[in-house]
Order: sequence, then structure tokens, then C-alpha cells
Amino acid sequence: MKLKLVFSYDGSAFLGSATQPHQRSVQDTLQKALAHLGIFSKILMASRTDKGVHATFAVACVECGEYFQDLNYLKKQLNKFAHPYIHIKYLKFMPFDFEVRYDVKSREYRYIFHHGKFNPFLSRYVYFYPQIDIKKANEILKYFIGEYDFKYFCKSGGDSKTTIRKMLKSYAYAYKNMTIFHFKANGFLRGQIRLSIASILKVLENKMSIEELKDQLGAKKQYNHILVPPNGLYLSRICY
Repeated sequence: MKLKLVFSYDGSAFLGSATQPHQRSVQDTLQKALAHLGIFSKILMASRTDKGVHATFAVACVECGEYFQDLNYLKKQLNKFAHPYIHIKYLKFMPFDFEVRYDVKSREYRYIFHHGKFNPFLSRYVYFYPQIDIKKANEILKYFIGEYDFKYFCKSGGDSKTTIRKMLKSYAYAYKNMTIFHFKANGFLRGQIRLSIASILKVLENKMSIEELKDQLGAKKQYNHILVPPNGLYLSRICY
């Protein structure tokens, strides 16, 4: 049977989501938790995140024996071994032809800026940054909506066959003393959101023009190579 896992994790505790040689990844930790319960099949992840990136809604899939029927009990036992940095939200049996990665219709991410006084206890989970002009930020974010070749908005080393992606939503909003950037697309390239946000900040700081941003979106020339820190980034939803 195919078992779908929906879970959250604290990315600051891992070297990334995908399996690592030293087994300090989200995937390796989940694999160990499942092995404690006699499930040894390889986990397949719907999305990969870099070191320091968090998730409030990640999805994985694993094959397991038919004797696992009580999913509430299984979830409780898995969380004993997955805690404190991973939390299984719920489990669900899926059809045999379910593809956890290739059946995805869209993915969503949020990036959190905190505008208050620096707090070391929050620094792993938000990016401390001066107040943002949300109206101007939203004017810039609108340029990202649509289908583009994002080759100048991705890190090297990815396994994608094409750098063309379709951005479905891209906007900013305020919450308490924070600004949150929200992105929804049919897929994302490695480092795409962090490079996009860094470019937007450059425009807001008058270090890069709108025309230069448009040229970068048009895959004409790259004006920004810098990424914002990973700690403010969250994988927030995967839709099938």
C-alpha cells in the first residue's frame, strides 16, 4: 500500500530535506522513524528544500504493509521518533498509481520578514529586516506572475530539465510586525524564491532598476546573484 505523509519540520535542525551522506536530513530522519516501526521502503519526497528552509506542509510517500490499518496509532508512534524537529500532521492511504512528486499541480512558499528588534530566539525562523513598503513591493511582485524562463533566478546544481516555470500568485502582506511574501507556482527551481526576493529587495533599496529586473525576468541578463537567508522561507502547501 502507498502511504502519504503530510508533515512539518524545523529546517534549522537539518542539512536540507533530501538524503545526505551524514544522514542529517529530513528524509533520513523520517526514514529512521519509519524503520523503528518496520517500514523500510525508500521515502519519496514531493519537494526538496535547502539547508535552513522550513516546512509547514510537506508531503512524502512510502510503501508499507497492509497490516498498518490504524493510521492514528501509526501517526502517534511515528511522532515519538520524529519529534522534536519533525511533526507528522496526518497519514492517508493512496491509490497504487499515485505519484507524490509528478502529480503535484502547484507548490506554495512564504517568506517572513520581521521588522522588530533582533531576537536570537527567533533568528532561525524569520529574517530581521527594516520596514518594507508593501504597496511598492506588491507592484514589483506583480511582474513575477506568468510563465518565464527563470534561468537567472536559480542556483546551479539542480536536476530540472527546463528552467521555465509558471508563477500563479506573487504578493506581500503585513501581519503584526512582519511582512510576508507569498509565492504559488506550478514548480520552483533551486534557490528561485530566495534569488527573487533578494532582487525585489534590491529594487526597493534603489540598487537595481525595474528595467533591470524585467531584463533578468526576460532571461536577457543577470543583475543579482545574491540570495536572501534561508531561515525566513517556508514550504507552506503542496496541491494535487
